[in-house]
Amino acid sequence: MRTLLADPLDPALDSFNSTNREVDEFFQSRAWFRNGKASPETYRFEDGPYSRVGYASAAFRKLPHPNETAQAKALYLVVYALGVDKAWQGDLNPITGTTYAMCVVDELAAQASTDTRCVGLSLWVRTDNPRAIAFYTKCGFVEDPAGPVHRDKGAPHQTMRLIW
Repeated sequence: MRTLLADPLDPALDSFNSTNREVDEFFQSRAWFRNGKASPETYRFEDGPYSRVGYASAAFRKLPHPNETAQAKALYLVVYALGVDKAWQGDLNPITGTTYAMCVVDELAAQASTDTRCVGLSLWVRTDNPRAIAFYTKCGFVEDPAGPVHRDKGAPHQTMRLIW
């Protein structure tokens, strides 16, 4: 799989369908592209040239470590949004033997490991999305023992971390 910086002029963004309305709107609206630059960094994942698998937005941030109630902080790659196109969901990458969604998480982990100070990945997932929670758990993420917090007007969000 190939990882590229996402281009806000990419017409494929307009037809992106991860089956999650909030994720699709985040990428389609180009909410991640402000003042002439990506903030946070947004990536396009491909399987072969021009075969869009999905997108993810992530940035290095210092967070309370090892959980949200801790006083100490550590560097994480925080995943703000991640979506795999419906056409690729559940499909196995013939090279890795894992799903394309897991390949995207593996690519983000590889990105995080480029900074030796980084201790892992962190993300927020809505507590009313058991499919996503199960997926991240399968990838090795654990729920933050501090529990769910409200991140928007919808369901509470659970912080999940993949620490190495």
